[in-house]
Amino acid sequence: MAIPLFVVAEFVGIASVFVMIVAWFAAIFTGRVPEGMQRFLTNALRLYANLLAYSYLLVPRWPGLNFHSRPTEQVTVDVDHARLRRWAVFFRLILGYPANVVSVVFTSGSIPVLVVMWFWGIVAGREPRPLHQALALVLRFQLRLQAYACLITPTQPFRGIFGDGAAAKLPAASVTSDSATASGDSADSINVRATEALPTRWFVAKITRVVLVVILLIGAPIYALNFFIERPLLTRFQSEISRTIVTSSYHTTVDAIVQFEASVARCHAPTYSGCTARAATLARLQMAPSLATMSDNALVPPDALSRMLVYESAFDSLERELKAVQLSTSASAQRAIIKEDVPNTFSNFGAAYQRVIATLDD
Repeated sequence: MAIPLFVVAEFVGIASVFVMIVAWFAAIFTGRVPEGMQRFLTNALRLYANLLAYSYLLVPRWPGLNFHSRPTEQVTVDVDHARLRRWAVFFRLILGYPANVVSVVFTSGSIPVLVVMWFWGIVAGREPRPLHQALALVLRFQLRLQAYACLITPTQPFRGIFGDGAAAKLPAASVTSDSATASGDSADSINVRATEALPTRWFVAKITRVVLVVILLIGAPIYALNFFIERPLLTRFQSEISRTIVTSSYHTTVDAIVQFEASVARCHAPTYSGCTARAATLARLQMAPSLATMSDNALVPPDALSRMLVYESAFDSLERELKAVQLSTSASAQRAIIKEDVPNTFSNFGAAYQRVIATLDD
């Protein structure tokens, strides 16, 4: 039921990226995010908050596309339009990195809790209060981080990470927060359940803090293992894809050059220029798919990127020499390229292929 909302949220997220880029430049020069951009980013955060709360089993109703504030909404997000410190805006990615690490740890550690809540909800029709509060705290932290990253608040998300105090017994489950800047002129409020008057402090049961610590203890090793298991797996996947692309392009190019040389050998003096031009045209057409597949290095492992670039450079040089033969009207110039330039470049191309394959095989 949440999948259609995630699709819409993905498009809203793409639009938000462009708005954030413009807002970043505006905040660098003026110290504030323009009013319209602040409103759009806050509404995008509201949509994201309602979707996550529903996915985390924190609210009972399907949220719909809640882009604007409504009295019946289950999650409220209110952020003051505050001034921003320009240096903090400039270094926002660096300043937000520790909070982003904590958010990833929270997300990883929340998966077992979500599984327990899902089964519990199927059997009992409601969630255990400590688990509900713990995931609501995780959600509050993530939303505060998003607000900080999107430049709509100057406040780091760490305040109240374990709640704003301990309480043995609570009324209706809710999540609220207030976040102030250093000068005290900004506050953001996130409330997971609509109430008539939003409290500014959220006191949680002591067991909730224990659950939150357990979530961190589960998530931390998962985050650490990412560097030892997930990253090597990704690198191996990248190596396999890159090896396939390089091998295919190499064999295609070898076939194209062999056919080109055979065609040129059959060309005679009276029609030599046109004959070699046609042979070069056919060779370039045969190499064209390989040129397209090598245009993106996103899947190349970092340790093989430099040798891949050398291989691509040799391939491009070979393609340019064939183009020169194709476009030339001078038989003597064509002969010089065919007898000297193409063989040398083709030899470099083969050597570059062997080096990049050796790197990908390591």
